Amino acid sequence: MKFISLGNSDARLIELVVHGDDRGNFARTWCVNSFLEQGIDFSPVQGNTSFTAIRGTVRGMHFQRAPKADAKLVRCTRGRIHDVIVDLREDTTTRGQIYVNELAADIATMLYVPPGFAHGFQTLSNDTIVEYLMGVEYVPDLYDGFRYDDPMIGIPWPETVAALSANDAGWPLLADRNFRLGKRGS
Repeated sequence: MKFISLGNSDARLIELVVHGDDRGNFARTWCVNSFLEQGIDFSPVQGNTSFTAIRGTVRGMHFQRAPKADAKLVRCTRGRIHDVIVDLREDTTTRGQIYVNELAADIATMLYVPPGFAHGFQTLSNDTIVEYLMGVEYVPDLYDGFRYDDPMIGIPWPETVAALSANDAGWPLLADRNFRLGKRGS
């Protein structure tokens, strides 16, 4: 695995090393020692998968609040997604910074999302599957989000939104929570 830093944050795009032969290919998608060598203390405790039927669907922007802020490892295993993470942590110079990556079944990459980041994506194909390894168990009372079209953040979605859940449409704006960007990182 090759770990690529995203800006000055501790989020990482991870390129998988794919080994192929006449049968197909093989790639490692998880190795605790590889993560620890990169200074990432992440131990999955839960795995999730989502299936999205319609291209242009937005899921997000989701996070889990402290004391159970969740890190996750995200990989698109069918189709393509425009993946977005936003640093919401108060104590970083990257607070409010947006990081965008395309993840796809035919691109051997995945994304490590640190605790304190919101995550969401827009499908770029029909019948898309996204898999997640979670570093903390889901706690319904701490599950949270903000609007995908929040003007304070200004996420660049590449396509017109074709579908959105009522839950995602109902998240509050960050300004309504007295969220402040503070000093923006590079």
